[in-house]
Amino acid sequence: MHHTRSLPVTFRTQVGIRCLALAIFLVNAMSVLGADGVIPGKVELYATWSALGIELPYTGDDNHNVHAEFVWRKPGEVKWRNGVDMTIDRQRRMIWASVWPLEEGDTIHVRLNLTDPDGGSTQISEQASLKKMNLDWSGLKEYYVAPTGTDDGPGTKEKPFKTLARAVRQAKPGTLVQAMSGIYAEADLFAGLKGTLQAPIVFAAAPGQTPIIDSSLSLPKGHLWKDLGNQVFVTEVMFDGGYFAQDGLRSFHYPTLDELQADKLQVGRAWYYDKAAKQLYVRTGTSSPATEHIYNLSQHAYGLHMTASQHVIVRGFTIRYTGSALVRISEGAQGCILLENKLHNGPSGIFMKSESTRDNAIWKNEIFEPGMDNISWTANYAYSYPNQALYCDKAGRGNSFCHNRIHNHFDLISVESWKNPDMLPLNRDCDILFNEVWHSGDDAIEADGGGVNMRISGNSIRECFAGLSLAPIERGPVYVTRNTVSFLNLLFKFNVNGCTSSGCVYLYHNTGYCQLVGADGGTSISFPPTIPSSNKVLKNNIVISNEWSVRAGRTGYELDGNCYFHVPGKGPRRFEWNQRVFATIDEFRAATGQESHGLYADPLLHEISDVGKIPSEGLFESAPKQSRLSEGNTSRFSLQVKSPCLDAAVPLKGINDEYIGSGPDMGAVESH
Repeated sequence: MHHTRSLPVTFRTQVGIRCLALAIFLVNAMSVLGADGVIPGKVELYATWSALGIELPYTGDDNHNVHAEFVWRKPGEVKWRNGVDMTIDRQRRMIWASVWPLEEGDTIHVRLNLTDPDGGSTQISEQASLKKMNLDWSGLKEYYVAPTGTDDGPGTKEKPFKTLARAVRQAKPGTLVQAMSGIYAEADLFAGLKGTLQAPIVFAAAPGQTPIIDSSLSLPKGHLWKDLGNQVFVTEVMFDGGYFAQDGLRSFHYPTLDELQADKLQVGRAWYYDKAAKQLYVRTGTSSPATEHIYNLSQHAYGLHMTASQHVIVRGFTIRYTGSALVRISEGAQGCILLENKLHNGPSGIFMKSESTRDNAIWKNEIFEPGMDNISWTANYAYSYPNQALYCDKAGRGNSFCHNRIHNHFDLISVESWKNPDMLPLNRDCDILFNEVWHSGDDAIEADGGGVNMRISGNSIRECFAGLSLAPIERGPVYVTRNTVSFLNLLFKFNVNGCTSSGCVYLYHNTGYCQLVGADGGTSISFPPTIPSSNKVLKNNIVISNEWSVRAGRTGYELDGNCYFHVPGKGPRRFEWNQRVFATIDEFRAATGQESHGLYADPLLHEISDVGKIPSEGLFESAPKQSRLSEGNTSRFSLQVKSPCLDAAVPLKGINDEYIGSGPDMGAVESH
């Protein structure tokens, strides 16, 4: 039998008193520590396909003197690499940083050091593996579709289904549907399809095939039109009122017949639809009548409507002529991949929505809008008609937009969430990397609102109105690194009114130049002149401008190591800081303490012949020249051997550690 031994009452009382005293001492100590000493929470590493986000919550540190830094390495590496300076949000008691760019499937070891004079130091080690696109689909259950097939068949290669919708009904996790060439007059596909990470549902073009999703109504030449005079024509037709194209070119939508007849905004090619009377009115914008043109009218809102879809892969399709967006990914869509598709002729190319839409990849697609070239900035802004190539509106965490070719739209990549400063999940751990974008009527890359651990890096931006819009950044950190830009109006745009912009933004090693010579426009950096704004850090950029070098700068920003210059035919551009204007960088430096390592000098970039020159064929009409726009071609932005920017950049931990020469180079390219 087991007997429990009891301690004497007196001894137990003495032990109790001593324990109580120790407890009181620990409570008091923790109280002091909790006030000034830092107490780290659990670190989180969030992996995408190209980057790693780091997040560490903490408590304590009321006197705001905690310091955090990290190093990282891959398996097999002996030497640790520097991480970037960590962002400490002392209001939210969160510490953030990122590692980018990385390769799919990389495993990253992170060692984080947290130091507080009031509470000692803490070392935290974690590791995570990046996502990897598994494009080996051998072993999946295969079906085939072809416009010449039959939905009563078995869906084999010899007897394919006729429609994608029939294949959708058959699709289960681990299914591969291969589509043959031809037009699939279908819409709103793939909603609610759910594969798994290990067993996705794949819809792909069969090898060598070009399937097209197009549910539009086509009115051929010779269609019956009534001539109303003044190049306006009318016909009776059923139309969803979403998207209308003439000869494959976007036609401008007027909201009233009177405005169409007057061509209020001087757009030429335009339309209006009277839903009640089912009357379609067009202005051809040419001297020829409507009977000599081909028209496409959308009949459905979306080609793909991937509401709540999970782990669905779409590869190799052309999607065109829909009324709202060519593809919608929203309301809980997770783990979906759009790869190597061609999207054109839609109000928007891809539209993403809702906080529950997360971890989706838009990679290696081409998105463009024929006819947008002819519609002015004023006309585009006059009405709320959609005009974004890729529009991610208040979506969730981990979405990735990489290696795409996007051109000839009004806004090219818009990842927005502004007017929601406390909604940290919006566009969190978002990647906008290595895209090739050109010919934007407004913003090439628009990240208004920002996101926690957003990375905008390695993008090639050409012939745009504004290069990088960060107006405002309410959340951060946002990293903008090693992008190359040619622009008309603004290189870095911060100057929106209406909300504060206090999120941390780091703009490092970008190169941009203006293609405009004139009295107005062509500013390198424009901050908001009136609204509260802070926490913007710009270092080691090369900027060639037509108007201002820096406009509306103020205390709360940090500028250093940047090289400024002017377009041909201009004198030195001015600097504005705290409502004072400085004619030279020396005056600017002496009065403000900014740009202690900055230059005002010709950076001597290679192969730059179009500084200050709008393309002769018009900004938005020319096809991209391969020598200027091939993906990864940065030779024209490298520095000549006599450039003052060689070896002259400010050292930035985790950004430019790996250089050749006596120091890192300014600008987007390490030219050695």
